[in-house]
Amino acid sequence: MWYDVVERLDPRRFRSLLLDFRGAGLSDRPASGHDFPGYLSDLEAALAASGGAVLVAHSMGGKLAQYLATARPTALRKLILVAPGTADAYAMNPKHRALAEDAFGSRARIEAFQRAAMRREVEPEVMERIVDDALVAQREAWFGWYDHGRTVAFADRLERIAVPTVVVAGEHDPLAPPARVKRSVAERIGGALFVSLRNAGHNLPVETPDEVAGVIERFA
Repeated sequence: MWYDVVERLDPRRFRSLLLDFRGAGLSDRPASGHDFPGYLSDLEAALAASGGAVLVAHSMGGKLAQYLATARPTALRKLILVAPGTADAYAMNPKHRALAEDAFGSRARIEAFQRAAMRREVEPEVMERIVDDALVAQREAWFGWYDHGRTVAFADRLERIAVPTVVVAGEHDPLAPPARVKRSVAERIGGALFVSLRNAGHNLPVETPDEVAGVIERFA
């Protein structure tokens, strides 16, 4: 998801560390820990190992990043949340759960889901890359967030975030609508800046890599 953004950042100014959570990408496939505490521990370990970083997080990672920031880790310098999940709980929807079950391992259904989440067209090789990435996900990881992460609520903790924060939303995001992101994320974090990208959906790192890279360059 982040390759197109990273290639637009000046390597003389930025060192980019990309995290695959457990069960995804090239990370290990443990049988346990596919829940909010497990993924949070992955993020905590990566941030600590960085020696200090600006944390840029998207969607599910954005929700985890908010919780991590409330603990005020010394390695966290700044926070950039891109189309983030909110600190509210999301009710389980049996219909959506069944659709996720049907999509697991299906290239056609995964691509259809990704296209439905986006507003802008992306190059065929970009779509192929993110679908390939989804196809290698461990089954426990595929459902771990849906079953054990979305339902976690911690809105009362957001006032503890003390680092400079930017919140970025897509104008036509069907999963994290900008009004909700502004109300439930940006306005709950003291001093946070809110940016809405025009004609964009949920997968902003591949839909709007120039704009996201620009936010990172100016803010970080």
